[in-house]
Amino acid sequence: MAKFSDDTKELGASRVPAIVLGQTKFSTNERERQKTIHARQNIPTIESDFAQDAKERGNYLEEAIIVWSIDKLAKIGEGVADVRVHDVTDGHRLPDLGLCASLDAIVQIDGEITMQDPQTKGHMVLTGMGALEIKTTNTDDFPRPDQVIQLQTQLLCSGLKWGIIAIFGKSQRLNLVPYKADQELHAIIMEKVAEFWQKVDMNEPYPPLDNGKPYTINLDHLKTKNEVIRIAMDWAKADAEVREWTTTRQECQEALELVMEQNDAEIAEIGEYKILNPIVKRKAQPEKLVPAKDASWYRKFKIEKKEN
Repeated sequence: MAKFSDDTKELGASRVPAIVLGQTKFSTNERERQKTIHARQNIPTIESDFAQDAKERGNYLEEAIIVWSIDKLAKIGEGVADVRVHDVTDGHRLPDLGLCASLDAIVQIDGEITMQDPQTKGHMVLTGMGALEIKTTNTDDFPRPDQVIQLQTQLLCSGLKWGIIAIFGKSQRLNLVPYKADQELHAIIMEKVAEFWQKVDMNEPYPPLDNGKPYTINLDHLKTKNEVIRIAMDWAKADAEVREWTTTRQECQEALELVMEQNDAEIAEIGEYKILNPIVKRKAQPEKLVPAKDASWYRKFKIEKKEN
């Protein structure tokens, strides 16, 4: 699962599904926009434990599943085709789109093999070179839509005409699911990616409705780290004595909100503190004795101690 893309100027294929769909189980379009902005500012993005666990599982199992997949393809093509695998040593790029695909492997089929899609039961004839994408999961047995978009992005970037998603899923079986390059989906991907870079360059957020839980970023690199920590400590003390410290609390909050705004952060860690300043949706109100209200958004500020 080598990564060849540069987050400051390229979208990796694994990030594209959130851009196309708006939201996946791992990310949202706005999180990906923020990730690029933070990369340009040399600010590390902290991934959720869920995402980290999935990456770690994939990294450890990927090589074995590639070998297993090639063996299964060789059995399908026994007597009619030779199947080989090629290691990938660099990304496949479309510089004009700011896209980079890091393929898990490339399959070469000398001859022809006919594969059945285990989900649709349809058949597909494969020959020549194709992409191989490895997926491991404990919740699915067949590729999700976001995983299909990732493979199609790889085909778009590489120019390959077909690809296979090898998924080792919850049934503990390896399913090989073939896909042909989808030109209609490629057009949608290109349109959404162009919109993404426009929003990055113009510092234009995606609509809040599309946003999921914001990333936590670490601000320990700030030159004003000690000052920000001191302000956070003052805010925490003021909150405990809110009646006596109302003015101090408000001043500290405004100072911290300015730091968060300057660093494009909705949630941040600094020292032993986590500063939270996310946008929260206010639910729409049904019409009762007063006119109904549309949904709106506001920020909910809070400071809490980090868990060790």
